[in-house]
Amino acid sequence: MKRTLLAVLLAAAACSSGPQSKPTAVPASQTGSSPANPPGAATAQTPGAAPPAAGQPPAPTAPAAAGSAVAQAKPEPPAIDEKAMDKTVDPCTDFYQYACGNWMKTTPIPEDRSQWGRGFSEIFQRNEALLHEIVEKDARGEPDGVDPFAKKVGDFYATCMDEQKAETASLATLQSWLKDIDGLRDGKALAKETAFLQAHGARAFFGFGSQQDFKDATQVIGGLDQGGLGLPDRDYYLKDDQRSKDLRALYQEHVAKMLALAGTPEAAAGKQAQAVMQMETQMARASMDKVERRDPNKIYHPMDRAALKKMAPYFAWDLYFAELGAPSVKQINVLVPSFFKNLSKTLGSTNGADLKNYLRWKALETSANSLGKGFVEERFRLTRALTGAKAILPRWKRCVQMTDRALGEALGRSFVTTTIGDEGKRMAKDLIQGIEGAFERNLANVDWMDDAARAASKEKLSKINNKVGYPDKWRDYSSMEIGRDSLLANVAEAARFETKRDLDKIGKPVDRNEFGMSPPTVNAYYDPSMNEMVFPAGIMQSPFFKPDAPERVNYGGLGMVMGHELTHGFDDEGRQFDGNGNLHEWWSKPVNDAFKERAECVAKQYDGYAAVEDVHLNGHLTLGENIADIGGLKMALLALRQKNGGQVAPKVEQDFFVAFAQVWCTNYRPEAARLQAQTNPHSTAQWRVNGPVSDNPEFAKAYSCKAGAPMVPQNRCTVW
Repeated sequence: MKRTLLAVLLAAAACSSGPQSKPTAVPASQTGSSPANPPGAATAQTPGAAPPAAGQPPAPTAPAAAGSAVAQAKPEPPAIDEKAMDKTVDPCTDFYQYACGNWMKTTPIPEDRSQWGRGFSEIFQRNEALLHEIVEKDARGEPDGVDPFAKKVGDFYATCMDEQKAETASLATLQSWLKDIDGLRDGKALAKETAFLQAHGARAFFGFGSQQDFKDATQVIGGLDQGGLGLPDRDYYLKDDQRSKDLRALYQEHVAKMLALAGTPEAAAGKQAQAVMQMETQMARASMDKVERRDPNKIYHPMDRAALKKMAPYFAWDLYFAELGAPSVKQINVLVPSFFKNLSKTLGSTNGADLKNYLRWKALETSANSLGKGFVEERFRLTRALTGAKAILPRWKRCVQMTDRALGEALGRSFVTTTIGDEGKRMAKDLIQGIEGAFERNLANVDWMDDAARAASKEKLSKINNKVGYPDKWRDYSSMEIGRDSLLANVAEAARFETKRDLDKIGKPVDRNEFGMSPPTVNAYYDPSMNEMVFPAGIMQSPFFKPDAPERVNYGGLGMVMGHELTHGFDDEGRQFDGNGNLHEWWSKPVNDAFKERAECVAKQYDGYAAVEDVHLNGHLTLGENIADIGGLKMALLALRQKNGGQVAPKVEQDFFVAFAQVWCTNYRPEAARLQAQTNPHSTAQWRVNGPVSDNPEFAKAYSCKAGAPMVPQNRCTVW
């Protein structure tokens, strides 16, 4: 995964990251988990314009009896799983089917998931079981010598598990918010209420948070971005196909039902939902699409507060910033100026009742998972339509995930003591060094670069900061007030804490010691503004990595992930940032043109791949991740060879490729594959495997593939 551009600003608690409260999603690179949008690592969810706020679960779930977490977690898989393979398939015809075919035939998707993978999902399940044991002990008040915030962790989890309090105390918290919204009388009050809701996790109108200045990576400024939508992407509001129309109708009905559950008369709820839909559609029309957002120059528009107020005058910005907690912010990057110009006009022309209806919905939307059974089940109805998930997660799983998102670095302290250990961390660092060495040696063979670009690339490579396992300095949760009364109040408090922590960075030098993911997260990322790679302890487990696993397996698993993240520093977005994290042109025009030509080859290749029968991948949306996949696989193999004196036996290389493929074995529900293809910058699993191996000539040699075989295209697409 790549935490590009404002991904750090608005990376919230997605798969991908620790608890945050920013209410919008930014560059496409952060819409899903990575280095591969880990299949099944999160619950089936209703994706929106933003990841969940701090403490929010990744999916709507309903209360259910807690089972044995440990009993439900699958044991670690073998290094190379022969039983997962379908050896009746020619590896040169369909390597993914060859490596994963029997696993896909024999592994059902759990009812409460929209997809399930052999790597990410099963590691997540084992991590979840371990976290469950930790939070249960904390809830019982058992001593924890590692975590000084164990009581807060225990109180948060225990309150989440109390279904009756969700029905009563959480609902009372929501009703107090709705009462405040009903009392709004003017634009000043609207701005203050918007700030309050955003600070407590709601995705109202737009998103604001801290970000590194693209062109001065030593400084933190404000970042203002489009947002405020309830469907997964702007295109869901704009497309005219029947499926999109049906989803819009279902969404509007869903908004009405949720408003009715909160006490609005049914007839009035229908009219209010229609007004919400009209407003969100106007905002969608003004939003920049995901592919265009991948160009960092198109989302860099720094301005001072005076310029912002002139551009968007129908919003009380000074009151908003003061209420949110950033009263002195001066420099602001307005990612999509046209969005805010249109939003200002909308605010100036929309009647007060409709504005209040919209805010009521945003309050409900962010609260739903913390409320009673009726709200949770209605929320899941939309999720089911979007993802295909058949059932809601058991309550204990939802509460474990919510606790991790609220107090990830507290819970993570206990987690890491039982996982990677010092030896695992040392081996992982050695593995990274090997991958970086492979990339540096490979630069000499990149014939489309000139000497100046090659030298600059080596300099950038030498400056990459690698973070492994967990932070050196743990987060201090002393100021977070967690009680045992209202779950929604606790969730809102976690969001408030994260909002303040984030906004306090503005105007200060960048803190380069921070992790953007909690330690148990099954994921990894590269951040171009920081020029760093981060590998949490959560992903450093089998089948990706294990200290006593065969070397070729570790290189095919975690080594490829490391190569993937490293290549992000030199993909179509990352290459535009230098070794210090600054956005500027550091290659000559001929080198740029040569890169773009090769990148376009990759885009066209992936355009031809079908995610489901009626939807192909979007090669330009997935371009950065595909370049990283192709480069990551190549670098991992080069590093494995270098570790063994420059060459390894053919069987070792075959095992390397199988180990790589088997971490991606995934079963999707059709709805989930369709959703990923339409909104996610990661290709679906089949093409995470077959795309990179077909572009790698060493794969064809390892399996003695003949020219013209499906995995041996006539024209390979290679950037790095």
